[in-house]
Amino acid sequence: MGGRDADYTTIQEAINVARNGATIFIKNGSYNELLVINKTLTLRGEDKNTTILHFNPDYEITTQISLVNITADNCLIENLQITQGNKSRFLGIETEGGGCCGEPAPTQITVFVVRGISVTSKNNTIKNTIITNVSKGIELYADSASNTILYNEIKNNQIGIETVSSVNNIITHNILSHNQQYNMYVMTDSDTNTISFNRMDTSIYGIRIKESQHNNVYNNCINNNDVGIYCCCDALSNSIYRNTLFNNTLRNAVENEGLTNIWYDSPTGTGNYWDDYNGSDANHDGIGDTAYEINGSKNQDVYPLMNTPIDAPCNP
Repeated sequence: MGGRDADYTTIQEAINVARNGATIFIKNGSYNELLVINKTLTLRGEDKNTTILHFNPDYEITTQISLVNITADNCLIENLQITQGNKSRFLGIETEGGGCCGEPAPTQITVFVVRGISVTSKNNTIKNTIITNVSKGIELYADSASNTILYNEIKNNQIGIETVSSVNNIITHNILSHNQQYNMYVMTDSDTNTISFNRMDTSIYGIRIKESQHNNVYNNCINNNDVGIYCCCDALSNSIYRNTLFNNTLRNAVENEGLTNIWYDSPTGTGNYWDDYNGSDANHDGIGDTAYEINGSKNQDVYPLMNTPIDAPCNP
C-alpha cells in the first residue's frame, strides 16, 4: 500500500506516517492486522473482493476488539473486505430476544469478541465494503455523529449495524443479510438518523429501534426475518414509511403499547407495503381503504400500500 508516495509492509505503518488528509491505497491481498485511524485519512482498497483485512491471530482473544477503529473525523473507508479468521474466539452464549413485548421467543446467541468497524467520531464515510464473520459489522457509538454508511454488504455477523448514542447519521443502500441477531439495531439515544433504501433480510429482527427518537426509516426492503420492524422501550416519534415488508415469519412489525411512532408519511399520504394486509382499494389509488394494525399497540398505518414502491431496493 502507498502513503506519502511510498510503499509500506503493513496498513498501520502507512497510517502512522501519513499526514492529515492523505490517501492510502491498499493493494489486493490479505492483511492480518488491526487498524487504528486517529487522523483524517482515506483508506481505499483496490477491490473489495480481493483486498481483505483478515484478522487471524494465533492467540486467544479475551477482550472486545475492533478490526478497524476510527477515532478521527472526516475519514473515508472504501473498497475493502473486513473479516475475522477461524482462530478468533468467542465469549460464549447469551439469551437474547423476547424484548419488551415477548416477540419473538428468547433465543440463544453466540457472542463474538471481534467487531468489524467501530466509529467514535464524526463526518466519516464507509462505502462499498464487505464486512462478514464478526460480532458487529459496523458500530457507531460514544457520541459519533453525521457519518455516512452506504453501498456496503454486511452479512453473517451477530449484528449488522448498531448505533448507540449516535445521531444524524445516513445509512443507505446497504445490504444487511443473515446477521444472526439484528440486521440493524438503533438504540439508546440514537436520534434523527436517516435509514433508507437498505435491504435487511434473514435475521431475528430486520431492524429494532430502542430508546431512540425522530429517526426516518423509509424505502427499505425488510424480509425473511422473524420480526421485520420492532419498536420498543421508549422508541418515540420515529417516522416509518414506504418500506416493503414480506415473508417475516412471526410479525411484519411489533410496537410496544403506548409508543407514538408514525407508520406513514403524512405529507404524501403514503404508508408501507405489508404482505399480510387484507384490505381493499375501491378507488384504485394504490392506498388501502382500511388501516393496517401494528401488532402489540393500538397504532396504525393509515395509508397502507397495495403494491411495493417502484423504487423499493428488493425490486429488480
